[in-house]
Amino acid sequence: MVRNVILIVAVTALLMGCQTLSERKQSDALQEILRSYEAMIRWGSVEQAKGFLRPGQAGEVEATTPENVRVTQYEVVQGPAMLDSSRAMQTALIQYVFEESQIVKEMMNRQTWEYDQESERWFLVTPLPVFK
Repeated sequence: MVRNVILIVAVTALLMGCQTLSERKQSDALQEILRSYEAMIRWGSVEQAKGFLRPGQAGEVEATTPENVRVTQYEVVQGPAMLDSSRAMQTALIQYVFEESQIVKEMMNRQTWEYDQESERWFLVTPLPVFK
């Protein structure tokens, strides 16, 4: 009887450890994808930023960054925060300037990300930022 209880406790501990390892891997993947996305937006690579969208969703997106826009700042102001086990949200303040006017503008960019278990990858499900 005691032996069965010890076995059950050991198996439960092992399963909890595996789940924690899986959650850690998912969290690390989120941090990495958010850093990469920030770099794409920061350097104005909208075509490459479309790669963060789910396959099929990227074809529906128009190029949203005119060539005369330069992003001057990308600052995460909230998040990333997990909404549930496979969805996360982050809010970033993006400052940018139209080169011909040199007027600095800013926008709040709220992003929702979903984790795809099959591909083990995070995808952006909200639209790319539009610079107006």
